Amino acid sequence: MAEITYTEEEKQKVLDKLGQKTWKIKDLAKILKINKKVVQKIVMDLIEEGKAAYWSSGSTTYYSTPEYIEEYERRRAEG
Repeated sequence: MAEITYTEEEKQKVLDKLGQKTWKIKDLAKILKINKKVVQKIVMDLIEEGKAAYWSSGSTTYYSTPEYIEEYERRRAEG
C-alpha cells in the first residue's frame, strides 16, 4: 500500500480552514478539492503536532484548531 503524501501548501490550506470552524473530514476534502484520504492524513499529522484537535457532538466527530474548539465550547457553555 502506497504511503499517503501531501504538500506543505495542502497542509497550510487544511490548517487555514480548520481555524474557521469545525469540520467533518469529507466536507473539508470537498471544499478544498483534496482527496479525502489525504485530508485525513494531514489532519492526523496536525493533531500530532498540536495544531489541530477533534471535537465530538456525541454522534459525529469534527476537527478544528484547539483555539477554535476552546472558543466554541466557551460559547456553548454561555448559552
